Amino acid sequence: MSRFNDPEEDRTRVVGTRPGEEEALRLEGDLDTVETQLVMRRSNNPMARLVVIDGHGLGNAKPIYPGTNSIGRDRKNRVALDFGDDTISRIDHAIIVCDDRSLNFRIYDGGKLNPIHVNSVLVTGERELSIGDVIELGSTLLRLEAV
Repeated sequence: MSRFNDPEEDRTRVVGTRPGEEEALRLEGDLDTVETQLVMRRSNNPMARLVVIDGHGLGNAKPIYPGTNSIGRDRKNRVALDFGDDTISRIDHAIIVCDDRSLNFRIYDGGKLNPIHVNSVLVTGERELSIGDVIELGSTLLRLEAV
């Protein structure tokens, strides 16, 4: 059999891993956990933080790391807003992507029941984020702050 017909040998390796290392990570958890572990290996330094400025969890802050940051109530999200606001979807209510090279932030609507707003403007699809922007998820207001 050709190596191209073997799905195991034809699997794309994740950047930043050595052959076989990614499979060991997969055994530890689901794909989102694997992605989070890989990104965290590249940089444990947060690029920004989300601070709750109104609603459940007032005053709490959650770090935003380089790469993909899924946001929702469930602890499987990289940014778990588990403060009691049940108007935030459990998984992927929103996603913030941080490019650690350009220091740019983008927010993506997860397509959930309750929409997201940035600075009181509805987000349809995606938009750029800047430090100081206010994000509304469910009944919670968060501000993106520098660390």
